[in-house]
Amino acid sequence: MKLKDLFKFAVKNLTTRGLRSWLTVIGIIIGVAAIVTIVSIGQGMQGVITEQLGGLGANDVYIMPGGGMGAQMMGGDAFAKKSGTLDDRDIKIIRSVEGVLAVAPDIVGMQNVYYSNEMKNTYIWGTNPEWLIVRAGSMESGRFLMNGDKGVAVLGNKIAKEGFDKEIYSGSQIRIENKSYRVIGILNEFGGFGNSAEDGSVYLTIEDAKEYSMFDEDNYYTIEIDVDPERIEETAEKIKQQLMISRHVDENTIDFGIITAKMITSTVDNIMGTINFFLLGIAAISLIVGAVGIANTMFTSVTERTRQIGILKAIGMKNHDVMIMFVIESGLIGLIGGIMGMLIGFIISGIIGEISIYALSGGAGGVAPIVSIPVWLVFFSITFSMVIGIISGLIPAKNASKLQPVEALRYE
Repeated sequence: MKLKDLFKFAVKNLTTRGLRSWLTVIGIIIGVAAIVTIVSIGQGMQGVITEQLGGLGANDVYIMPGGGMGAQMMGGDAFAKKSGTLDDRDIKIIRSVEGVLAVAPDIVGMQNVYYSNEMKNTYIWGTNPEWLIVRAGSMESGRFLMNGDKGVAVLGNKIAKEGFDKEIYSGSQIRIENKSYRVIGILNEFGGFGNSAEDGSVYLTIEDAKEYSMFDEDNYYTIEIDVDPERIEETAEKIKQQLMISRHVDENTIDFGIITAKMITSTVDNIMGTINFFLLGIAAISLIVGAVGIANTMFTSVTERTRQIGILKAIGMKNHDVMIMFVIESGLIGLIGGIMGMLIGFIISGIIGEISIYALSGGAGGVAPIVSIPVWLVFFSITFSMVIGIISGLIPAKNASKLQPVEALRYE
C-alpha cells in the first residue's frame, strides 16, 4: 500500500476520534511548552547575567573581607574560612604586586539624600579616583573624585536624572543627613540587570564617606583591583599569597576572599545549569505522561478498530502497512503536540520576558531581554515530540499488525 494512502488513513482515524486525539495531544503540548519556556528563559537569563558580569570588567579582581556574603556565595578554596577586615595596609601590599594597574577601596553605607525638598534613601559609596579606571566608567558631565576633594559628590546617572522630581546637574547642592555636598560630576549610565547599583548611588571621597559606613569606619567593604589582562589569574594568585603572608594566615585560616570575573561566571554557569537541569526534569515528567497517554490512546484504538483491521487485511493490506499506519497516527499526535507546544512555549516566554523587563526597569525600559530562543530549540521541540509519539505507538502498532484477519473479522 502506498505511503500516501496510509497517511490519509491515519489522518482520517485521528479526526474521527477528535476529542480523544486532542486530549492526548494536550499532554505533549504541556511537556513541550514547559521545556521551551524553561530553556528560553534559562538561556536568556544566562546571557544577561554573563553580559552584566562582563560589565564588571573581565580583568578586575575583588577582595572581600572574611565572612563577607559575596565571598561565601562564590565558594572555592580561595575564600575566607573566618572573619577578617580590609584596611590601608592591605591596599599598600596590593599595590606592590606586579600586574596591578589600579586599586580602588570601597566604603559603603545607606543614607537619606535630600534635594529640592525631597528625600531618597540610597547607597553612599566612598572610594578614590582609581574607581573610575577599575569600573571602566566615564563622565557625562563634570569630573570624578580627586585626591584632596572634600565636601563634594559624584552622582550615578539614574539618581541624578530620575531620583527626584527635578534633575540634578553638576554644580547642584545635595544634602546627606545634615551635611551639604556640591555635585561635581554625573556618571554616564552603566546600565545593567535591573536598576544598576552604580547608576543609583552617590559617590564621596573615602574620608567623607567614613561616617556613613555600615561597618567600622577604618575598614573597607571591598577592594576593587584592575590588573594586567594578560595575567589575570596569575596576578590574582600573587595578591592572595602576599595578603596571606602579611596577615599571617594559611589556606585553613584565610580571612579574606578573592574573586575574579572568571570565578563569578563559572559559579553562575554552574548554578544556572543545576536550576535548568532540575526544571527540565520536571518538564520531562510531563512528556513522559504525554507519551503514556499516546500509548494508551493507540492501544484503545487498536481494540476499537480490530474489525476494521481485519477488513483491511482481508482486502490485501500487509502487516507492515498496518504497523506503519498506526505509527503514523502516533507520530502525528506527537508532531501536532510538538508544534503547538513550541508555539505556546514561545508565547509564554515572550509574556514572561515582557513582564520581567517592565518589572526590572520600573516601566522605563532599557533592560536587555531575559528570554532567548535558540534556533536549535525549534527543531528539537518538534523532532523530539514526534519521536516520542512514534516510540509510544510502536507496541500498539506491532500488536495491530499481528492480528489475524479471520479472528479480527469475528470481533464485535
